[in-house]
Amino acid sequence: MHNPRMQSTVVTVVDVDRKTSCTSTNHDTQDTEVTTPLNHVPDGVTLGTNFPCWYYTRPILAILIGGVLFGLGTALSLLYFTQVGNVPYLLGPMFLSVGLMFLVTGLVWVPMVKD
Repeated sequence: MHNPRMQSTVVTVVDVDRKTSCTSTNHDTQDTEVTTPLNHVPDGVTLGTNFPCWYYTRPILAILIGGVLFGLGTALSLLYFTQVGNVPYLLGPMFLSVGLMFLVTGLVWVPMVKD
């Protein structure tokens, strides 16, 4: 049975007699066909679909980054309005908005990846 995913590979084997010097040009060369693939893929397994959880890494990363930025924006806004620290006015709302964009993008991305 010939598997269409297996490609035949030709390997050149050089047989060097150890008694001859390296400058000798008398080398026997023969071509042999390799019958086993280097990376065996079992029948019925399609590459790339074995680990569907890897498809969720980027949306989850966007959700995590958005949550951290949103929390940082909330903390900076509270520090500004309570006048505890010397925080610039636009720093809190900027982190809030960018964090919310990342968070919503990641939350919308998860159902799209499921389909």
